[in-house]
Amino acid sequence: MSVIRAHGLKKTYASDVTGQPIRALDGAGIEVEAGEIFGILGPNGAGKTTLLNCLSLLLKPDEGSIEMFGMDALKFHNKLRARLNMSSGNSNFPWCMTVREILRFYGMLYGIGFAPLKKKTDELLGLLSLEPYADRRFDELSTGTKQRLALAKALLNDPEILFLDEPTIGLDPDVSIKLRGFIQRLNREKKITVLLTTHYMKEAEQLAQRIAFIQKGRILALGTPSELKSRSSAQNLEEVFLSLNA
Repeated sequence: MSVIRAHGLKKTYASDVTGQPIRALDGAGIEVEAGEIFGILGPNGAGKTTLLNCLSLLLKPDEGSIEMFGMDALKFHNKLRARLNMSSGNSNFPWCMTVREILRFYGMLYGIGFAPLKKKTDELLGLLSLEPYADRRFDELSTGTKQRLALAKALLNDPEILFLDEPTIGLDPDVSIKLRGFIQRLNREKKITVLLTTHYMKEAEQLAQRIAFIQKGRILALGTPSELKSRSSAQNLEEVFLSLNA
């Protein structure tokens, strides 16, 4: 069952440098099935983050349609947002707040009551191995721990769809491996549908059941890693990408 159907999405920004409009999305469209990890793969500036922001209802497209859980997402965005959450690889929080304080603060913003929020905070601290850092300030955390905190924040409201924008960007390889393991575990155990953007080909192949290649705001190809490699007679996703841009 599709939980997201997006078609013909277009989004244009004005350039700060030249004043000329930049078309970030140029008719992009995807469908995402319930319970899958779906990867959006492309180079910097391809439109990945803009597409994710539109699908997560943080940004309204200029044109196109988004259907989510069978509803018009652009019309019923306020109702649907409670069923979603997002984590960015560049997330930032108040430097002087501790990990526990940050989770409780965002939990209150989400309208979670005191007792349920305390239980949820403790659960997420354990799930993402944040217990040793619970009372440390944000500015004392390593980059990898900050990424796990951002992921914990995004799970506070038990989202049905989790959006991850470059979740392992800037992380050391060993930390990236652990974070990818957390994402797979969340998807497997909690049955959360995950949409993630990345420009790391191997990461996309490891995590995603299906992948969409985006370039210049357009979806160039979509399928499972095996399907994409078969269509291009490629050995890996790097070769698929090169063939699409030949």
